[in-house]
Amino acid sequence: MEQWNLELFTLIHLGAGQQPLIDGLAIFFAEGGPYLLMFALVVFWVLARDERRAALLEATEAGLLGLLLNQIVGLLIYFPRPYMVGLCTPLITHGPENSFPSDHATLMLSVAFFLLLCRGWRLPGLMLMGMALLTAWGRVYAGIHFPMDMAGSLLVALMVSGIMLWQRRLLAPLNGWLVDLYQQLSRRLPASFRR
Repeated sequence: MEQWNLELFTLIHLGAGQQPLIDGLAIFFAEGGPYLLMFALVVFWVLARDERRAALLEATEAGLLGLLLNQIVGLLIYFPRPYMVGLCTPLITHGPENSFPSDHATLMLSVAFFLLLCRGWRLPGLMLMGMALLTAWGRVYAGIHFPMDMAGSLLVALMVSGIMLWQRRLLAPLNGWLVDLYQQLSRRLPASFRR
């Protein structure tokens, strides 16, 4: 394994299990990052105007495409997790599976990068990028990923965001239909639930 990867892991993981406040923060983001992402996307959806909602669907699709690519990469490249090679005791219980790339980081980075590239969505994209970086840090600090796993996730997310922007017209009919369906369903809700 590359020396830089081991050294950076040691630096980030230093103090894990000895600082309850930082441990708790790391565990919160390491495990809760995707849930925070889903909550944020729902809030953005509710607050967005109808014509802007398609970008949120595209960002979600970017995240799903990132997860699909991760599975393919994982079949081709295998790296053990830090605790599997005896480098640490993880703060989080995790099964002995491939570490590269991180599904959590790929999902969150793909959504964040896509929104950063969409006009009118840069601030939400920056917020999600901050959450993604905290999640990546938390997973390395907790001893369940190496920094190299996060670098792999970053590359997958950048590639996915580019593909989604380049080919967004392919999903435009589906996304338009989904936004229309939401509009029709929301009109049937009592006025107190509608925005």
